[in-house]
Amino acid sequence: MQYIYEREEKNYQDFASGRVLYNQKGATAFPVRLASEVFLRSKAYLAEKGHDAPITIYDPFCGGAYLLTVLGFLHGKYLAGLIASDIDANILSLARRNLALLTEEGLEKRIEEIKNNLLLYGKESHKEALESALRLKILQADIKQGLQIRSFQADAGKVRLPDRGKVDLVLTDLPYGQITEWSSDGGKGGGGKGLEAFLDNIGALLQPKAILAIISVKEQKIEHKSYKRIKHFTIGKRRVSFLELK
Repeated sequence: MQYIYEREEKNYQDFASGRVLYNQKGATAFPVRLASEVFLRSKAYLAEKGHDAPITIYDPFCGGAYLLTVLGFLHGKYLAGLIASDIDANILSLARRNLALLTEEGLEKRIEEIKNNLLLYGKESHKEALESALRLKILQADIKQGLQIRSFQADAGKVRLPDRGKVDLVLTDLPYGQITEWSSDGGKGGGGKGLEAFLDNIGALLQPKAILAIISVKEQKIEHKSYKRIKHFTIGKRRVSFLELK
């Protein structure tokens, strides 16, 4: 896979999980450069379909909302809303803390936490975290005013948005591996009936010109009778599939 938009390798240490963004056991991060590339490709596909308005993204397997939070900081000027859901109430509390960093109040609170840790312990890691938080504050200034941020608990195979709204982009990293798992499947691996139920269900939440950008393990092909695949690529152990409704 060749990067189209994020051609230059950058230092993304400010987004390191646990540095400014919150982390907890069982939560997973996501490569920042790849996250940005997937979003920018999705944005381009939406533009080709005639959608040039600010984008509302929904992640129905949000985990700690690392992916959405990073995109909020990097591309907030293009966004109208970020919606996060997960079946796990415990991990959803982490998601809410991370998404709050996109707000002025939430980031200021985190900066004060880091300053207090620096005063108490004086570690180099706290000094570096404070520097990162202040750089994120600069990025925060570019976030579109009025960005709507919502989160709620739900099973992705049955979910409906609380306000019966619809979204422009579903961007999600499917559960897989030893840490995360599907609820609808009742087992690990992120395939089978859980994937089918998710794709069956999610179509009702999409705007007519919406795009799905689904990240899975490389071996897993994302196919469904209701969707047409626009493009897919593999990178490392991951497959990224872009779909639209037929």
